[in-house]
Amino acid sequence: MATHIKQIIGKFLKKGKKRTQYQQKIKKSIEEFLGEETKKHIQLVRIYKNYLVFRSDASSFTYDFNLKKETLLAEIKKSFPEIEGIKIKTG
Repeated sequence: MATHIKQIIGKFLKKGKKRTQYQQKIKKSIEEFLGEETKKHIQLVRIYKNYLVFRSDASSFTYDFNLKKETLLAEIKKSFPEIEGIKIKTG
């Protein structure tokens, strides 16, 4: 039984590692696209159901980000076609 648990934990950790690497690749792509000032105020929080979820600490940067959102999504879809959209939360 202990071997079975080890296998389950091993699979879980491998899946988590792959997801983390995936998120890091997307995060790097986004950072190349955003300007230095915007990167200070907007962060990728998570990927949920093939949506990128961002958090912004200032509404003015949220507005600026929303203007660039479709272009950013098109760029990301070139490398990651499974991404369906982008959501941003202020607060």
